[in-house]
Amino acid sequence: MKTMTPRQRVQTALKHREPDMVPLDFATGGNSAPVPEFYQKVAALYGIEAEVRLVPHILRLAVVDERILRDLDIDTRPVSMRPVRRRRRSSQEPHQFYDDWGVKWKEINVGGTIYREIAQTPLADATIDDLDRYPCWPDPLDPDRYGGLREEAKRLFHQTDYALVGCPGFNGIWERGWYLCGFTRMLESLVLDPEFVHVVLGRITDLCKAALGRFLRLVGPYIQIIKMGDDLGTQNGPQMSPQTYRDVIKPYHKELFSFVKERSEARIFLHTCGSVYRLLPDLIDAGVEILNPVQVSARDMDTRRLKAEFGDRLSFMGAIDTQHVLPFGTVEEVKREVERRIAQLGPGGGYILAPVHNVQAEVPPENLITVYRHARQVGWYPLEIDPIV
Repeated sequence: MKTMTPRQRVQTALKHREPDMVPLDFATGGNSAPVPEFYQKVAALYGIEAEVRLVPHILRLAVVDERILRDLDIDTRPVSMRPVRRRRRSSQEPHQFYDDWGVKWKEINVGGTIYREIAQTPLADATIDDLDRYPCWPDPLDPDRYGGLREEAKRLFHQTDYALVGCPGFNGIWERGWYLCGFTRMLESLVLDPEFVHVVLGRITDLCKAALGRFLRLVGPYIQIIKMGDDLGTQNGPQMSPQTYRDVIKPYHKELFSFVKERSEARIFLHTCGSVYRLLPDLIDAGVEILNPVQVSARDMDTRRLKAEFGDRLSFMGAIDTQHVLPFGTVEEVKREVERRIAQLGPGGGYILAPVHNVQAEVPPENLITVYRHARQVGWYPLEIDPIV
């Protein structure tokens, strides 16, 4: 029998105490929303024929119908910053567009699924002086971003009992830097031109703080989690050494996360893909309280080890493998995956179950549904699953 509301369940877990059952997350913004091609298959199973709406995110992701979220007993709901209606640059080329930072994107069809990738990084050859002349720095206070936000957050807080996840559009520093300047340029500049990196990251941090200040004035009293995002890992390890992260990027993360904590009681959630085990002590010191997506298929991301070493200081959100098990596993293998992650991350609280990042088109809908239904069957506290599952 349930003894907690979804909001109480999430808040208890994030205090590193055991709730009545393991909380569940799905479709909260860019971190666990599915691609539209997968969502359409799930919606068809539920007999839902409404037009697919897209999450306000640069990636092409679907908003999941409330009827599905309720059937899967999802404990979280997003409160997302709005997109701006007009961009400073427009593209006449088919399937290409500029975001409101002036980065050019293109849509490509891969096996029937439409993905978006960067087509042009506008500051790839920029000097520090060029940064001051760049015409496409976004307006973080554009009223379009905040229309109806307070009303939505207030309604969800008072009229539902879900845990609310704030999803601001300005939430990453390093990743935004290489969107603008190119991945190779930024990685090389960490060593060869750190002054350039500092100027870029400092400017982005200032824009993020301006947007987050307005966002939190509107929704801060109502949200329990605030989503930040900065991919720092690869499949085999961090993108840079821990010392380089510590020297160059961490000060900006710490500044931004401290800014948020001064304005809200929401827990700092960092979405950072790949193998980030070696960065975790510094991420925790910078202010990260929830690690997402816990990419278990990456090197050094063993959930038993993560829980043992960091579980007293860090909560985990994600960990259901989307690289191998969800797309290619049998129903029984999916069930074992759910049991494994609950058994290894759930003791003592501190775990919210979710897929590792966005669910892709090749995933059988039955596998996703199995994740949540089985989690509700076996995720009751006190846990009775063998941690060696």
